[in-house]
Amino acid sequence: MQGKFVFLGTGSSPGVPVIACECGVCQSSSPYNKRLRSAGLVQVGSKNILIDVGPDFRAQALNFKIKHLNAVLLTHAHADHISGMDDLRAYYSLEKKKVLCFLSQDTFNEVKMRYRYLFEPPQPGKSFSAQIDFQLLPEDFGNLEFEGVSIEYFSYVQQDMKVTGFRFGNLAYVSDIREYTEKLIDAIQGVDILILSALRNVPTKMHFSIEEAIAFSKRVGAKKTYLTHTGHDLEYAATNALLPPDVRMSYDGLELDIQLD
Repeated sequence: MQGKFVFLGTGSSPGVPVIACECGVCQSSSPYNKRLRSAGLVQVGSKNILIDVGPDFRAQALNFKIKHLNAVLLTHAHADHISGMDDLRAYYSLEKKKVLCFLSQDTFNEVKMRYRYLFEPPQPGKSFSAQIDFQLLPEDFGNLEFEGVSIEYFSYVQQDMKVTGFRFGNLAYVSDIREYTEKLIDAIQGVDILILSALRNVPTKMHFSIEEAIAFSKRVGAKKTYLTHTGHDLEYAATNALLPPDVRMSYDGLELDIQLD
């Protein structure tokens, strides 16, 4: 079974350009240095599976003509990954059914605390928020079968928050990673395509540096790695010129063919 992965956004939490920043990357005219907040779309036949729904989701849905959604996968509950959730109400209006959303118990707890109104039933005569069917992933590592698509999921940690990554056949999506176990390496060992976050050239408490991302990619044995969730420290062409041939910067709108069998 073949599919496609689309980078809807590849930027860090402030996006690129950063508001009021005068740096060379933020002032660049290159489209490769324009990055909405990180999100991805997996397309298998007519099915659309969204990974994360951040503050730029409305723009992403319009830019990439996402006219329907079969499911949403949430990695974790930081604002740049969930704060566009209420825009999912457009799909409820279109299809008159709740949007299916898979997430960990930890992420669910955070979402319920921050967006209490999402759990209230719509009332006649009043405007409604997004209607979402939350489905909890029962374990830290496991497999999810969804409408004929097999999705493997796995957990790791970003500072004090659990994050969920996903594998679709020969592609693994690992964003916002800082701490992990050998079980994660085993889950994605030898993957053909690795999508991996790397914020800047130096490590931080919450993100890999470029060097750490390259080292992680080598441990996994990925054939090709695409860096996402990149900040305005990283100019696209200049960074790519310094990367190994099997590691590349991603960019908004980049499409990858994937094999799900």
